Amino acid sequence: MTNIVIHRNILLLLVIVFALNTESFAAGGSNFGKPTIGAMMLLGSGQMGNDTDVLKRNMLYTPLAVFAGVNYKKFRFAINYEYNVVGQSDDPASFSNQNIGGKGSAAGLRLEFYDGKQAFGVIYRASEKYTLDKATLAGTVSEYDGKGGFGIQYYRQLKNRIGIVVDYSMGTLNSAAGNSDDLTWNRASLGLVFTNFAASRGR
Repeated sequence: MTNIVIHRNILLLLVIVFALNTESFAAGGSNFGKPTIGAMMLLGSGQMGNDTDVLKRNMLYTPLAVFAGVNYKKFRFAINYEYNVVGQSDDPASFSNQNIGGKGSAAGLRLEFYDGKQAFGVIYRASEKYTLDKATLAGTVSEYDGKGGFGIQYYRQLKNRIGIVVDYSMGTLNSAAGNSDDLTWNRASLGLVFTNFAASRGR
């Protein structure tokens, strides 16, 4: 429940920052730096599981992320929010009909360096929530919490404010009910990004 409240508050803050940034960007920015907003959609693959009760298996990831913050010279500081749809690509029959596909969300911070054409960034996942699509045999919903995960990204501008992004992320999820060992996950993804970072670069 605590993570749900944290995510709701961070998402609300992100919406407010988006609104303020849009207004500030139209007015020419602030004294600290110019506002920056963006969104990205990715598709990737990786693994999830552990070495005990939920053996590692291949997964497909479809993350959607939005971010808002400020550019200072060639750096971007932003709040980052991600919604992730995850599917198990390995046959559940190979894992005693166990399927750990689900949906997750993560909130955190973003720091990037932009050289005028490309950007290198780090994302810190301060809080994460993951819920399995399939209920357990007892009919309960399996939920996992996480924090301290991270991602690294490379962004390349293609045209105007559209670019491609390459992402590698990883983290650890803890069972909210304590009925499973921690799950570790990783993913490598490729996608599109829309951002005004190019319009806000410093000299």
